[in-house]
Amino acid sequence: MTDRGRWLLLCGAVAAAQMVLVSVVDGATRPGYDPVRNWVSQLALGPRGWLGAVNLALCGFWLILFAVGLHLHLPGPAVAVRLVALCGLGFGMIAAVPIDPGLDFPPGEPAVHTAVGLLHQAGAIAVFAGGTMASAVLGRRVGLARAGVAVAVLMIVSFVAAAVLVTLDVNGVLGGTPSGLLERVALYAGLGWIGTAGLIVHRGR
Repeated sequence: MTDRGRWLLLCGAVAAAQMVLVSVVDGATRPGYDPVRNWVSQLALGPRGWLGAVNLALCGFWLILFAVGLHLHLPGPAVAVRLVALCGLGFGMIAAVPIDPGLDFPPGEPAVHTAVGLLHQAGAIAVFAGGTMASAVLGRRVGLARAGVAVAVLMIVSFVAAAVLVTLDVNGVLGGTPSGLLERVALYAGLGWIGTAGLIVHRGR
């Protein structure tokens, strides 16, 4: 492994640490925001929404830099590089295209369903599809295939459950569901594993 751009392999861990720290602190201190019910991207709404949007955009930026690092230092097929880049681009998209208000956030704003919100959902699917597949592929590439598959399965189960529960919540079938918590499980697990794989490659394992 050459030293050229080797620091880029640390960017996956930076993306994970930043996302967890900022979203947890911002969510805990935002009036009317319930981290158990509300989704991370909803932090891009409201008076302090700029912070949530910047958090999403920066996470995508770090992941794209990490993809460049993988391209330079991870021999073999470029599937992992493309999947991480897809995840990073997805974060950029959901930062640029805000989610629709809903689940009683921001406080006082009615829930709406717009074309912009649908574009945001498409970006979110790119984030989770890219992140899930990247977790499995990176696990195999760093010699920890079972761990990578376990993370991918956890992400799929958590995200699907979150999607079902938020649909029930939005349609008034079952209010106050923990869809935001399940989304965080999928998001944090995926980013954490991607960052860990980057650290393993950085160490030259």
